[in-house]
Amino acid sequence: MTTRIKLFLVDNLVWIINIGLYAFFAVLNPQGFLTLRNVEFILYTSSMIGFLVFAEALVLTTGNMDLSLAQNAGLSAMVGGFLLGVVFTGLPGWVGILIVIATGAALGAVNGILVGKIGYNAFLGTLATYLIFDWSTSWIRRGAIVNLPDSFLAPGEAQVGGVHVAIFIFLGAVLLLHFVLRKTKFGLHIYASGGNPDTTEMMGVDVGNVLLWVFTIGGALAGISGLLYVGYVTSVTSTIAEGTIFNAFAGAIIGGISLRGGRGRITGAMGGVILLGILEAGLTMLNVDPSVRGVLTGVVLLVAIFINMTISKLRDEILMPS
Repeated sequence: MTTRIKLFLVDNLVWIINIGLYAFFAVLNPQGFLTLRNVEFILYTSSMIGFLVFAEALVLTTGNMDLSLAQNAGLSAMVGGFLLGVVFTGLPGWVGILIVIATGAALGAVNGILVGKIGYNAFLGTLATYLIFDWSTSWIRRGAIVNLPDSFLAPGEAQVGGVHVAIFIFLGAVLLLHFVLRKTKFGLHIYASGGNPDTTEMMGVDVGNVLLWVFTIGGALAGISGLLYVGYVTSVTSTIAEGTIFNAFAGAIIGGISLRGGRGRITGAMGGVILLGILEAGLTMLNVDPSVRGVLTGVVLLVAIFINMTISKLRDEILMPS
């Protein structure tokens, strides 16, 4: 087997696992699982957590982490929903959409300044903003906001030809992020900053600026996630995206994003997202208790870390001169 084939199999291991997992649930429940409707449902539910996974994947690629992404999604959605549904009830929905994404980007920029400019440890810095964002969401509004424009709910609720618009947004984001990471100078700087930040600085790249932009983009992606969650539940609550940060980590890590930084692909992260979607759909169809599914989330994260470690070792062994 040639080195190129070995690398292809290692880099796409998550997709091989996806096929096996889908086949497993299909055998257990063929009538419910082997339908186009189920595939559409998996992609639809994956789109929401997917943007958090992509955001975490970007940050991990720089050798950092962001614990506040889920809270960012919730706070961004709350700010947009509160302005549209309570303060300025006459505003069009598209303005609210821009507000949510802009808020997410601004919150992400706060993390970028803390980590990239001031020099905070990413774990500690984003843990602090996790708490700030979380309590700010509850402070703005504890109850649900339901009187929202249809256009504001459209990204997460609307359908075209029986397919949710969120799926097209999700796939479009994959293509755009893949292009940025693999085909642009900024993408090269992201990988370089995670792989060897000191050498990258000596080459004239301002790593602090790269981190600022990565956290800001990650925040905007979190805002989009919050927007899709709002359309899914057709309201804004203080619990939007709550508890999903662990799934975001799991999806990115199991998709091959290196915990050491400098390595990984957004298509791999997409595979991690799909795996989480298949697992959730399969367990739901089998009527597994929600508390048991919560325990399995932790198990999935452990497995994800093991797979990530294995992928890194296999890749190093393949590339190591014999």
